[in-house]
Amino acid sequence: MSKLTIVGLHEDRADVLDALMKMGGVEIIEDVSDGESVRTMAYASNLDMRARLKRAIEGMSLRFPEARHLVGKKLSVSEESFYLSEEDELKAQKQLSRYEELLRDEEAIDLSLSVLNDQRAQLMPWVDIPIDLTVRNTDRTTIIFGVFRDVTAFDTFERDVARDLPLASVFILEEEVKFPAKVAVVTINEQLPRMRARLAASDFHEIPDLPFTGSASETMKDLEGKVAAKEEELRKVQDELREIAEGLPLLMTYHDFLLVRSDKAAADEKIHEMSYTFFLNGWVPESDADRISRELTDQFDVVCSIKPAEEGEETPVKLKNNRFVSAFNIILEMYGAPSSQEADPMSVLAPTYMIFFGMMLSDVGYGSMLVIATAYMLFKKKVEGEMRKLASMLFISGIASIVWGFVFGGFFGDLVTVVSQGKVDFPMLWFNPMDSPTKLLLYSMVFGALHLFCGMALKIRTEWLRGNLMGGLGETVPWYLIIPGLGLILGKGAITSDPQTALLLGEIGKWLAIAGVAFALLFAGHGIKNPFKRLMKGLAELYNVASWLGDLLSYSRILALVLATSVIAAVVNMLGGMFGTSVVGYIAFALVGVLGHTLNLGLSALSAFVHTSRLQYVEMFGKFFEGGGSFWNPLRRQTEYVKIDKKANGTLSCAQSAKEAIRP
Repeated sequence: MSKLTIVGLHEDRADVLDALMKMGGVEIIEDVSDGESVRTMAYASNLDMRARLKRAIEGMSLRFPEARHLVGKKLSVSEESFYLSEEDELKAQKQLSRYEELLRDEEAIDLSLSVLNDQRAQLMPWVDIPIDLTVRNTDRTTIIFGVFRDVTAFDTFERDVARDLPLASVFILEEEVKFPAKVAVVTINEQLPRMRARLAASDFHEIPDLPFTGSASETMKDLEGKVAAKEEELRKVQDELREIAEGLPLLMTYHDFLLVRSDKAAADEKIHEMSYTFFLNGWVPESDADRISRELTDQFDVVCSIKPAEEGEETPVKLKNNRFVSAFNIILEMYGAPSSQEADPMSVLAPTYMIFFGMMLSDVGYGSMLVIATAYMLFKKKVEGEMRKLASMLFISGIASIVWGFVFGGFFGDLVTVVSQGKVDFPMLWFNPMDSPTKLLLYSMVFGALHLFCGMALKIRTEWLRGNLMGGLGETVPWYLIIPGLGLILGKGAITSDPQTALLLGEIGKWLAIAGVAFALLFAGHGIKNPFKRLMKGLAELYNVASWLGDLLSYSRILALVLATSVIAAVVNMLGGMFGTSVVGYIAFALVGVLGHTLNLGLSALSAFVHTSRLQYVEMFGKFFEGGGSFWNPLRRQTEYVKIDKKANGTLSCAQSAKEAIRP
């Protein structure tokens, strides 16, 4: 990284920021001496408007298929269309406000319809009763309409009324007496409190207080008319919502326009202002510094100064690798940025991640499914952002899974063997882990040791970059000797069955271990002048042998996941084969296979992703990684819903972009 300082006139300040955002090549440095930047009311208003727009966009995408398709991938708009005029902004704001108003109207109508439908449901049992239910009182009497649930409660109530309230009467309102029975209770007003108390003690349910307009059937017609009117009103609201959804591209563009405006305002706060000029500082990749400086000086009356980072100065980190290695950047980004003073771990992380993921999944069928799914996302759906990074990584890892599937002889587990009833086995290039788990465990340890050695090589490179090569060698070379030495001593019997060869390997291993111990005692304390402290440093370094054994044992998870994938696949095949060899049996076998193997792929791929990441983060990174850095984050136009097409001729409107997006 190089430090770029730009000095220019006040009138060019906004244009220079626009140019830097379009270039996307400079990370502006905030001068901490200026204190915290002040968030203005304009920023709060911008944030609130973007939140409202986001809710509206997501709401329309959930509701309308066309809107969902538009939001599914970024719209391509021209430079001219992206920078909205004040008129376009006002139009978008009105469209948003109208959408929110319609949502409130829709909610109110839905509530009204719910109330009306509840009233219809409550009134439905009374439709056949031809009595005017609005008549509830006379000068001297009160009529109470309701329902008795069972005959026992009714008979008891009728006897009590005849005994205690002789001036009251109970009438069943239906010609055919059946329970629940609809009744009318007539009582004089003086006895109304006693009657209500008696009804409350009985299994009696009074008719709800509804907006009656006569008999129940007449009231029902009135309610149905109100429901029809509300439904028509609702239809008009929903039609207008659909029309607003057709203008969704404008809202998407407006959201991202406000996002860019907010980022620009935040960057503007980092600029140092003087009487007539301004200046800013930023980090720019060394390879791009001259080009960016030249473009700025050609467009504006500015002066640019470029100087390299000072020795030992912490700078932002930009990963620069080939396409294969870059596909695994997401794994490092999930963990954190390395320091700018240490080596880039991606040259080791990418190939080893691919190898370990492939080993853990190691099935031609599952690997092919993973490749097909990620290829669809990459080349058909053309996903972007973090999803594209993840899909690219899994696409390559899926290819590795296919390769390891041929190595271990796995195709949806033992599917070929089950289908052929043992007559044919899927070919293997090396060995079957189900038959030789100990062999796989041994090789897992070997691959683990090589992985850790690669991590130590990065440690050596980091110390070399810092001018401390001997210190890096003193901490790592002993283990390059001790671990292979112990491996030869302990594993000589697994390497050869010849006693003489085994004896020779053991002798070589012994001297390698001794040489490693001697190297640690002599050089692990490089730079310490006191001989005793130097010796103690060497002994402390040798104490790490326990940590090394623990790290190597962690690679046994490769064996566990390989066997888990194979065993679950075999169980799925066994369950599918239980239905016999008839036509129905083959159909059942296919259904069980599709469901079971898809589920196993999801579980196994997730496990491979998690545990391979753990081997990188905990085991390998523990040998060299310090971290504490920050990824380079240049000022640029970051958008969420639209993609600015710099090559577009003329003005590609939002409507045209939408038509292009939904064209089959």
